[in-house]
Amino acid sequence: MAAIQGYCMKCKTYGPIMQGKKIAMANGRTRMAGFCSQPGCGGKISKIIA
Repeated sequence: MAAIQGYCMKCKTYGPIMQGKKIAMANGRTRMAGFCSQPGCGGKISKIIA
């Protein structure tokens, strides 16, 4: 399985989501939430998935 890519709002780059967890939102959709994989960044990434 390929890592899910997301956009980090802190360092402004795309990359795989580290320590990702699937979360069910109130509207019934699912999102993957985790942290940026860039060294020294630590920004949060959240992406809606199917």
